[in-house]
Amino acid sequence: MDPAWVTRAADALTFTTSPTDALSFLCQGDAEMPDVMVERIAPGDGPPLHSHPWAAWDVVTHGQVRFQVGDDTVDVGPGDFVYTPPNAAHAFMGIGDEPAQIVEFQWPGGFQHAYADISAAFADGPPDFPALAETAARHNIQLLGPPLAAAHG
Repeated sequence: MDPAWVTRAADALTFTTSPTDALSFLCQGDAEMPDVMVERIAPGDGPPLHSHPWAAWDVVTHGQVRFQVGDDTVDVGPGDFVYTPPNAAHAFMGIGDEPAQIVEFQWPGGFQHAYADISAAFADGPPDFPALAETAARHNIQLLGPPLAAAHG
């Protein structure tokens, strides 16, 4: 049996891709264990439309979030749950007047390696889309379109 462990929020591996998007890994997963993350986003912030070959389970814990999964778009709030199947096109963004927080599970894990490269691409400000797409593609993430804020005004 594997030993139990605790990751304190202050000790979590954290990446920032914009001044208002921070992703903290409470569990850095692998092929046998999921990633468990907390993402904090401001209204209007969120990733571009993308897909990847792993599943994602998201629970909103604070604020309001707009999710697009495939052709469906839904606004969700605290306690609401969204499942994104593998390879589904999806994006999300904070909406409303306050920052949002999402607890995310992705399996299989290992997304921390991708996010390390993706966040590095933002070190000198927002990267251009082709450069970001190239970085993401190295980790089996396909960027398919702009963030929801740009796509839906």
